[in-house]
Amino acid sequence: MLFNTQGILDTVTPPNAFLSAKFKRSFAYVTVKDRLPVIITQVVDHLARDKDKIIKEYGEDAREEVKTVIGQLSELKNELQTNKPLVELKSRERDGYQWNTFLEDQRKAGHQELRWFGTVWLYAECYMYRRLWQIFELTQSLVQFDYFRKLKRNSLMFSLDGCVAVCDQLIIELNRQKVPLSEVKEMFGRILKLSLWANKFDMSISLGVSTGPTSDPLDLASHNQDYLLVDQSELIWDTLTGTPNTNHLLDFVLDNAGFELFADLCLADFLCTFGLASKIRFHAKTMPWFVSDATLRDVEWTVKTLGEVGSYSQSVPELASRWQGYIKSGVWELLASDFWTLPYVFSAMEKKDPNLYDLLRESSLVLFKGDLNYRKLTGEINWPPTHSFHMALKGFHPTNVAILRTLKADTVCGLGPGQAEMAEEKDTDWNLTGKYGLIQFDPVF
Repeated sequence: MLFNTQGILDTVTPPNAFLSAKFKRSFAYVTVKDRLPVIITQVVDHLARDKDKIIKEYGEDAREEVKTVIGQLSELKNELQTNKPLVELKSRERDGYQWNTFLEDQRKAGHQELRWFGTVWLYAECYMYRRLWQIFELTQSLVQFDYFRKLKRNSLMFSLDGCVAVCDQLIIELNRQKVPLSEVKEMFGRILKLSLWANKFDMSISLGVSTGPTSDPLDLASHNQDYLLVDQSELIWDTLTGTPNTNHLLDFVLDNAGFELFADLCLADFLCTFGLASKIRFHAKTMPWFVSDATLRDVEWTVKTLGEVGSYSQSVPELASRWQGYIKSGVWELLASDFWTLPYVFSAMEKKDPNLYDLLRESSLVLFKGDLNYRKLTGEINWPPTHSFHMALKGFHPTNVAILRTLKADTVCGLGPGQAEMAEEKDTDWNLTGKYGLIQFDPVF
């Protein structure tokens, strides 16, 4: 297989440069060269292995379309591995025009074709997942098929013991009466950090292998304290407790399904129960994305499934019943926007999707989860680790912004002097494996 090495540099990513696979000694290069082709191959393997089940669910017409899709996936993998130019989408969906406009604008700005290894890592990686979805979207029978569904569902069931351990303790706390504010604050810190460290379990990093907690998940906070590089949870608490009674609206921008989504719902329930939020809007993806990212269907399936494990646990269905009540009453609202699966960094949101930006402005806090949201928040740039988080947002301030992220990409900012160097001395892959975490906050002015 001939590989077009045009523009690839045998160097690390320079400071203040966009992350890109053109830098051969970067995680972006490893991702585009090795990890993305593996993910495409896993989708092919899933189709081949489970073909009969897929035909049974989606009809006899799916038989020939599965063969066609496998061929198109192989072509996509070849395009990627041979560093072909990024071609326009043929999508019938409304985001297709936005993608094609973006690609054309990037070509004009760079005065050359965009290639998998030459363009910004964020653009190439998002483009791969959007091209994957296009292959299924253009079929007749498989347009509703989520090729990551099995992995996401297996991930939750793999984590069920951890869910039980959390629910057994959490349901007691949620049912308490007249809890002193100091105790609410202490529990808030534990649940917030549960939500943070649950972000470790990302199947785009584990390449589809189900992952989850192997001990009591509520101990994650204490066990990982030494790996929490920035902890601004106190500022988040102050914002939640200082919000006027007229506005307790929060927005959660979700990351992974499975145990992380479960932990996010636990945090949301805690906030609603103790009056720190009166309404929460959850923002999910509109299509299968980065292997384990949560779609609306994943959220609905998770709540429904956890409500049906009565033979396994009493506390889990009790908690899930509360969540169903929140959704039915409108206290929790499930939303999805095309913007979350476009290649734009978030500083472009006000211009590219003003309706979404205005929606977030209504909130007293937007809580972002995970690595991809961090990359989009901070512009996909290799900032010096001590660079200000506020400055990295480049004006993205619809309201107060918080991010819970375990590090799985080589961009980070807002660290203290020497922190990155100390972490690297202990572990050369410190910012790539999810071992280290951040809770960062930036207030709106």
